[in-house]
Formats: sequence, structure tokens, C-alpha cells
Amino acid sequence: MKQQIFKKFKPGTVFNPLKGKYLVSKEYQLVKLKFPSRLNAMAIDPSKITSNENMIFTPGEVVFSVKIYRNIVIRIEGKRNQISISDDSKRKSLIIHAVKLMQKALNVDDGLYISVDNKNELRHSGLGSSGALIAGVASAVNELYGKPISNGNLVVYLAQNHGEEIETDNDHIQQVQCIGGSAASGNFNDGLIIITGKSKIIATMKVPKEYKAVIGMPKDYTPLDAEKMMKLEEKNLDKFLVTGKRYGREIAYRMLHEAIPAMVDQNLIPIGNLIFDYRFKMGSIKNCSFSYSKMISIANKIAFLKNETDTPVLSLSSVGPAFFAITKDTNKISDIFKKNGMKSIIVEIENSKYKVSRKTFWNDQKIVEYFADKPPDVRIKTRLEKIKKRSKIKALDLGCGGGRHTKLLLQLGFDVYACDTNPEMLKTTRN
Repeated sequence: MKQQIFKKFKPGTVFNPLKGKYLVSKEYQLVKLKFPSRLNAMAIDPSKITSNENMIFTPGEVVFSVKIYRNIVIRIEGKRNQISISDDSKRKSLIIHAVKLMQKALNVDDGLYISVDNKNELRHSGLGSSGALIAGVASAVNELYGKPISNGNLVVYLAQNHGEEIETDNDHIQQVQCIGGSAASGNFNDGLIIITGKSKIIATMKVPKEYKAVIGMPKDYTPLDAEKMMKLEEKNLDKFLVTGKRYGREIAYRMLHEAIPAMVDQNLIPIGNLIFDYRFKMGSIKNCSFSYSKMISIANKIAFLKNETDTPVLSLSSVGPAFFAITKDTNKISDIFKKNGMKSIIVEIENSKYKVSRKTFWNDQKIVEYFADKPPDVRIKTRLEKIKKRSKIKALDLGCGGGRHTKLLLQLGFDVYACDTNPEMLKTTRN
């Protein structure tokens, strides 16, 4: 029996740790985050869509960010190392994986509560739902601790430790190739992002507002479990290798000398032509057809849209079966998708990274009351009491918090000044 190439592992397993130590802050108690989705237009070197033992994949990719969001709430709560997830959050193994990855990277062990609104996700359809879920939760944890990990480093870390859920095994997740597109879409501005090498973002472009994305999803498609999907992909890896060897040089030349220079002028046509040729003429759609048997037939029926509409980009997303167009002719594209057996979704391009709001830990009323009622530090009190002629001495309580030492200074007769960055703490001190 042939050994499975892509294996399963326990959530939180780190294959490639981040280097160095990160200085975390517990300034925030709660973070709310809206994380967008990505459409994967093409691989830059499909011969690198392969297997390895180190979880580092280098085919590169071209992605578009769209306004399909995961709404994530995360707060410090519970016992140490306790991870609590709301009942209505789906795909809990991936949420746990994201949280544990970040706890290990930041060396923190606080209890955390997570809620994710992802009940309407289109799973295993080429829309990056797994990557966006992991990246969204990881980004929220990063924000909760003061964002010590840079956007670029976070993309690399998540790409090199990626997995997808297995429906029949909640204790493990499936090893899957990841280049970083979902994490990049949420962590970097601009609607078009180019990723090469070891998940490095080398170019971005703000997509003009007149363009929108139309996504077509075959109505009769049943999402496959990640483990089943990867077994199918293993059987087809040789096809990706052949395409890469045959067209790799042409793709690289056109990307470097045509597509990226045109992005400077917000011109989608050169990169759209390259994407179309890769998908429809270089065999990419055929290579990916293991995920859905009618994929080639649909591709043949919709290929004319590239030349007969104002549609610079027409592509399959990842390995499908979702097709998408970046277009001005949204209604026409949508109608054609529907006529060819697909559900159609029209969404705006997201030219910004994730959106975040935070509730400061030190302004939480319970925390304010705790520190306001806490007695002064005995060591500080003892030293202050030894100072003579206190009424003639100005004392600054820098970072006064709830005012426990400010009150002590006043009681001892100092001329006291106090300041703090947190308004709720200062309010208590003034009172």
C-alpha cells in the first residue's frame, strides 16, 4: 500500500517555529476583528505544488482580497491554558490550532474565550476558508497582546504550520500545502497581492473601485473532507510538475516584465491575461479537475467571457471548484455563471487589511476596581515613610492606575502629581 504523503497531526503542532522572543503586552482585554477572504488566481511555479517534510511550500501565488468576512471576538477569560469556544463557532479544531500556534509563539498561557461567526463559510471550495479562519483567529490573538509579531512574519509562520479540519477526526487536522494567501489578504492592504518564495509579499495593487468580484460555485458540488481531498490531490501532483516545467519560465518572465510593472499603473490587463492563459491554456484547470468532475466542461463554456466582457480577470480559485471574475460587467457574468449551473455571488474587492476594535484591559471596570481597592505596596510605603520634609517635595505617580499609591503619597504629605494613559483608571484616581 502506498504511504500517504500528506499526514494528519494534532492542533497546535508547530513544524516551523518563529525565531526570537516577542515582547507581549496585556493592555487589551478584548479584541473584535473582521477578517476578509481571498481568491487564489494562480500559482507562479506549479512545479512547487508538491509534498515535503518541512511544511515549507514555494510555488508562489496571485490572490485577490474580497469582502467576505469572518467576525471574530477574543478575550482573556478563564483559567491558565484554557481555550473556550462559543457553541455557534464552527470548525473548532482550526480555531484551537490557531490559538495554540500563537500561544507557543508568544509564550503566553492566559485563558482565552473565542467566538467566530463562520456558519456560512463555503468550505473546501477554493476560497481559502480554512486559511482565513486560522489567520483571522491568529491575528486577533496577536492584536490582543499588542501585536508583537509583524504582518509579514505572521504570514510566514501561519503558512508553514497550516492544516485543515477532518470531519471524522476532531483530535487531528490534515496537513495541506499553504503559501500564505489567506493570511496575506487579511494582513496587507490592497486587493491584489503577489506572493513568491517562502510566503513573501513582493507586490500589491489597489484594485479600482469600478471592479467587483463575481464568484460562481457549482450548485451540485458537495464539499470534500480535507483528508479525502488531499488523497485525490496526491494522485495528481505529477500533472502540476509537468505544467511547471513546461511553462515556468514563461510565467516568471511575464510576471516580472509585464504583470508587475502594469500593477504600478493599476492596470489589471497584463496579469489578467497571464492568469487566463495559465488556467485555460496551460492545463491548470485540467490539473485541478480531480476536485470536481464537471470543471473542464464549465471552463469551456465560460472562457469566452474574458474577451467579450469588461473582465480583465477570469479564473478558477485555487483547485476549485469555484470560478471567479474581476469585472465591471457583474450582472452579465453572474447570469452566465447561473446558466452554467453555478450559484453566483457578487462581492466588492477589499483593498484594506483586517478591521479591528479593542477594549483596553486597564479600562475594564472590574480591573479598575481591583487596583483601586488594592492596598499600597508595603516596600514602597516603607521607603516613602523614611523621607523627611515631605510637604516640600513634589512627587509624580507615573502610571498611577487606580490611584492606590497616589492616595498614599497624599496621606504622607507629598505635593502629588499623577498621570495614566487609561481614562477609567484616572477617573477613579481623581475621585
